[in-house]
Amino acid sequence: MKRYLIYLIVLFALPVFAQDEWPAPVILNDSLPLYRELDEENWQQVNTWEKEVGFKDVLTPKYSGWFKPPESAITNFQVKSHVWVRYRLKNTSAHALIITFSARHTKEHIYISKKGKWQHFKSGDMVSWSDRDGLKDLLEVPYTLEPGEEIKVYQNFGDVTFWSSPTPRIGNYLKIIDRYYKDAPNYTSEDVIAFGFFGFMIFGVIFNLFFYYVNREKVYLVFAFMLISSAFLMAENVFSSLAFDELRSAYPFFLAATITFFIIMLLHTVRFFFRVNIHFPGWDKFLVYFSVYIGISGALIYLCILNRWVVLLMIIIGITSLAGFVFIIAAIVMIISLLRKKDKEARLFVIAAMPFILSPVLDLILPFDFNWTIATCGMWTILVLSWGMFARFKSLQTANARAALEREEERNRLIAQQKQELEELVKERTAELEHSLENLKQTQNQLIQSEKMASLGELTAGIAHEIQNPLNFVNNFSDVSIELLDEMEEELDKGDLAEVKAISGDIKQNLEKIMHHGKRADSIVKGMLQHSRASSGQKEPTDINILADEYLRLAYHGLRAKDKSFNADLITHFEEGLPKVSIIPQDVGRVLLNLFTNAFYATQQKQKSLLNDKQGEAIAYKPTLMVTTLQKGNSVEIIVKDNGTGIPDAIKDKILQPFFTTKPTGEGTGLGLSLSYDIIVKGHGGTIDIQSEEGEGSEFTVALPAGGS
Repeated sequence: MKRYLIYLIVLFALPVFAQDEWPAPVILNDSLPLYRELDEENWQQVNTWEKEVGFKDVLTPKYSGWFKPPESAITNFQVKSHVWVRYRLKNTSAHALIITFSARHTKEHIYISKKGKWQHFKSGDMVSWSDRDGLKDLLEVPYTLEPGEEIKVYQNFGDVTFWSSPTPRIGNYLKIIDRYYKDAPNYTSEDVIAFGFFGFMIFGVIFNLFFYYVNREKVYLVFAFMLISSAFLMAENVFSSLAFDELRSAYPFFLAATITFFIIMLLHTVRFFFRVNIHFPGWDKFLVYFSVYIGISGALIYLCILNRWVVLLMIIIGITSLAGFVFIIAAIVMIISLLRKKDKEARLFVIAAMPFILSPVLDLILPFDFNWTIATCGMWTILVLSWGMFARFKSLQTANARAALEREEERNRLIAQQKQELEELVKERTAELEHSLENLKQTQNQLIQSEKMASLGELTAGIAHEIQNPLNFVNNFSDVSIELLDEMEEELDKGDLAEVKAISGDIKQNLEKIMHHGKRADSIVKGMLQHSRASSGQKEPTDINILADEYLRLAYHGLRAKDKSFNADLITHFEEGLPKVSIIPQDVGRVLLNLFTNAFYATQQKQKSLLNDKQGEAIAYKPTLMVTTLQKGNSVEIIVKDNGTGIPDAIKDKILQPFFTTKPTGEGTGLGLSLSYDIIVKGHGGTIDIQSEEGEGSEFTVALPAGGS
């Protein structure tokens, strides 16, 4: 029974052991060529499909038994294929042999068993430069095999595409060094061509960007972009090793974006170079939509390759190829049509592009090896097109200069016409302004006269009150004198000369009093006449105290004549011994009258306001006006202070402006303070200072030069 059991165990175990068997080793010796792909019987592979399997997992029986010969390994082009291969290498030569493992896939991990330990190496085009092992630029990992040594190798190819081969390849290190380093020249003719072509295209880019900067025509900008994308594609190996040596995953995206951008700029260069929007509007719309499609399809193709969307990739490539074929046919038809119209751009394009289009054929039919054929024809194309751009620029500059000259002539004609119209308009406006100015002068004179009449009106009542007292004395003493004359006649009839003399003495006293009050009335009348008549402009020495006192009483009695209920305390502080000031008395008197009148008006308004609002405060309130004269330095000051309503802060800066007044309409012209300012400041070289607090009162200080102005 035990025999049968052992037999069955061995029978079932045989397939497992058989699946884990390694293929025959690859025999290596001194005859190893530069590169050698392993024969199918010398290596095995396992495909884990979408699943990425690590090295430790591959060593387990679960996966080690899956390794199969390559002919039985099947990859599906629609899904990802993560492939591991394994093989053995044996050195049969009598000395050490240096070999290399070629990393022909994007990312490869190589594991080598030596003396029971596994050594790990990385290489591949998508591995960053700092992470690569071995010969980084050649993607070769060197390894030294000792004489008679046999090693096991696991190689992870990563994601294997359906168009790439999973066959392992080894190389002869010394021959590779000789081939790519020792025997290789510093540069080849292809390098010279590539760098020369790159520099030529960069020059074309700068050339066209300059033209775009000057005249802002889009054809120069898109052509420059097309050239720079062409330059990037020409030098894509340099960009790959320099700009993306550490960020390898971004390089495919850069390449796809550059190709897509080049095609888009090519389409727009055709649009703007041939002025398709003018000649063929429908074709222009197609090119716009086609450039948008190219951008979208470029992104989709990149995603399809990245994610193995093969069916969608084939559909997009088919549609794009069909649209590209239509574009080529339509472009040929368009060029032929433009050539028939003798279009300069079309003729230039044919001259420029035909050598480059035919360059592959020329390269084949030339009897000698001429590596520069395509590059030379390409340079010719760029040179001729750039020359065409320059000619276009020059033509455009000439047209712009001609148009600018025409515009300048038209502008000069319009300027001359407008100048004539403006001169006529200026004459009309000048006449209107002169008429308006005359009206304004008349109105100003009327307003000033109105202000004078208003101040005269203020004086009239005061003068009437002032002149009434002397007239009453005159009348009374005249009546007494008449009675005394009657008595004197009676005494004369009686012959009493002593009594007659006594009566005549009384009559003489009465006549002196009549004369005194008559002179008083005469001075009042003269003062009124001086105020009412126009100023002569002649200054004369004037006693400021007398002038201020006279106009204070006139202003007060004038207001009381209008409002018998109004009473105010008049307080004067006249400094004795003030020097006479050289002024125009009428004008300064008019200023004082205006200040006194405004002060009385402010106290009267405050009293009325208190009577309406607060009876108690109205009883306690007493209108007061204080007038002070004093000498300060070289000037004489007249200070007018009241306890009226005061001036609000919002209008302090406006009260000296012409026509500004706080009085109701019809009660003030708004010229009083404005004229007062002109009289004091401009006419006499003095100053007017205003201090006021709303609700408490105001203080006006008039300063006049003591020696005159």
